[in-house]
Amino acid sequence: MMMDTLKKLLLFTLLISFFSSLQTFGQTGAEEGSKFGSGKDSIRCLKNLSLYIEYFKQHNYEDAIPYWKEAYNECPRSSKNLYLHGEDMITDAIENTEDQERKKVLLDSLMGLYDKRIEYFGQEGFVLGKKALDLIDYGESTAENLQKAHDLLKKSIDLQGEEASAAVLVNYINISRNLYQNDVIGDKNLLDDYSLTLKMVEAKLEDDPDNKMLKRAKETTDKIFESSGAATCDNLISLYKPRFEKNKENLEVVNKIVGLLTDAKCTNTELYLNANIQLNKLEPDAGIAHHIAQLYLNRGNLEKTIEYYKNAIELVNDDQKKSSYYTELATLAFEKQKDKVTARQYSRQAIDLNPKNGRAYLLIGRMYAQSVEQCGGDEFEQKAVLWAAVDKFQRAKQVDSDLADEAQGYIDSYRPRFPDKKSIFFHNYEIGDSYQVGCWINETTTVRTSE
Repeated sequence: MMMDTLKKLLLFTLLISFFSSLQTFGQTGAEEGSKFGSGKDSIRCLKNLSLYIEYFKQHNYEDAIPYWKEAYNECPRSSKNLYLHGEDMITDAIENTEDQERKKVLLDSLMGLYDKRIEYFGQEGFVLGKKALDLIDYGESTAENLQKAHDLLKKSIDLQGEEASAAVLVNYINISRNLYQNDVIGDKNLLDDYSLTLKMVEAKLEDDPDNKMLKRAKETTDKIFESSGAATCDNLISLYKPRFEKNKENLEVVNKIVGLLTDAKCTNTELYLNANIQLNKLEPDAGIAHHIAQLYLNRGNLEKTIEYYKNAIELVNDDQKKSSYYTELATLAFEKQKDKVTARQYSRQAIDLNPKNGRAYLLIGRMYAQSVEQCGGDEFEQKAVLWAAVDKFQRAKQVDSDLADEAQGYIDSYRPRFPDKKSIFFHNYEIGDSYQVGCWINETTTVRTSE
């Protein structure tokens, strides 16, 4: 155990002495713009490269470090592996020390290594992402470090574009949330970061829709934002309303806005309504049209509600669904507009499409029952209207067993109000006779008694 501790201490000392002496060694290969330098310098570089690599392959970092140090210092252009191997050895040293001061020094060295790699081998966007992720993993969770990591990730994403990794994107929005919750950045900053992250993740998913890692990245991104406290309707509207106005003809953008506002439960907003209307315009759909009708109904705009119900009916191909829409439209005409004639017309269209639509029969029965006072010259004729109403309730019970209890409730409520035997006899009818109900109803029913 003591020997392992001494080895780790020696490795740490070698690394620290290397990085503290970088400025004193001449970078021969770098000065010449060559990979290995020239003359004796070239021979020494190749020798150091060969020796450190041999020890590195054996995971003998203690013996590899001195030779690696010389190669890194004198011929930094020699190989990208020089930086990859250095990264492995430094991160190993970080993970194997519990001394926080040592860890800070090693982390600074690792950050410098990434900068040097960019200087000589490019790939700035990719390397900055790695640099930021290591700063997150190995650095203290201070506001300063989080801000540095955030800036590095942002630059990495800007440079990488759709090549940015899922890990970079998820960590970017996660740090943004932490900065927001610690009052380092504001609402708009977090919203911008979320919008950027979501855009990048979704773009990658479009190219690889079955990628499970990307699907998890999107779910994580959404959960991070939703838990941030910034996903208020006001914030989302301020962010997405301008985008909506500029991209009304872009189906993808409009779809995303609808989805985002739905997830954030901002469905009572004008932006949500307008985005759905535009979505239905770009890609007409019965379900969307029906949804818009409901949104207008909640706002009390009957004219627009009926307009979009009719639009949904035109678009839907399924007869049962169309029948359901007609029934809902009939209910509106009856309950909101007090137009029984039109309501019955819609109900009959619903039944034509789906003869088992018991709800439409119930609706017609209710309309008849509420017409007692307006139909009939005397009490007998008015009560006779209830025969026609109960006919519809019984029919509803027959075609749809799920409505049996509800239909029976109506029957039990209205049957006691049928004309009695004396009244039937007085009007020259017998039980079982046909009877023509007049008024707007104009249907034939059967004479019955309440007794």
